[in-house]
Amino acid sequence: FNNGEYANTRPLNASRLAKPFFNPNSEAILNLPDVIQPYNLGIEAYYKPGFGLQLLRENILGPERFDSALRYYTHQWAFKHPTPYDFFHCIENFSGETLDWFWRGWFMENWKIDQAVTNVQYIGDNPANGSIITIKNLEQLPMPTVVAVQEENGNSNRVTLPVEVWQRGDTWQFVYKSTSKLQQVTVDPDQKLPDVDTTNNVWPAGR
Repeated sequence: FNNGEYANTRPLNASRLAKPFFNPNSEAILNLPDVIQPYNLGIEAYYKPGFGLQLLRENILGPERFDSALRYYTHQWAFKHPTPYDFFHCIENFSGETLDWFWRGWFMENWKIDQAVTNVQYIGDNPANGSIITIKNLEQLPMPTVVAVQEENGNSNRVTLPVEVWQRGDTWQFVYKSTSKLQQVTVDPDQKLPDVDTTNNVWPAGR
């Protein structure tokens, strides 16, 4: 906004935010402000809600849909007194997305995020036939998933999976059209998610 007056040009490593967002004493954003413990108030009232909107814009809806939905909300509720639920409904109505899983997990509850790469197999034991990559959602809050794949022959690519892959459980497998052995597989390669355990984000483990 305002020609980037408030833009933060430093790259954000969102995984560093997992500790303050999900500390053992953290509380839900939609708790009453005068009930939230004073040491949590800055995070729960300001930083975490703001970052939730960033997740919604950058990871879930995309900038174009989010910005348009926010303008719609502003137009509908200008000079009025909306509740958080009015905001939730406006964003859903304009974007055409059911986002109850996000509102519940991020705002109403204190659900954590932990995505992991757990296994790689080659079809017919031949990497040229393709690879089967297994990823898991190890905590309660699902999120769309970005998987970066690097092959030994230098080829690399990214696969973007919608949040709906987690509707049937915490494990998802997909076929990657590899041409050689996989050198590395990484979920959330740009570290845009406040993942509580980044040690399982890379296959093979230890990289």
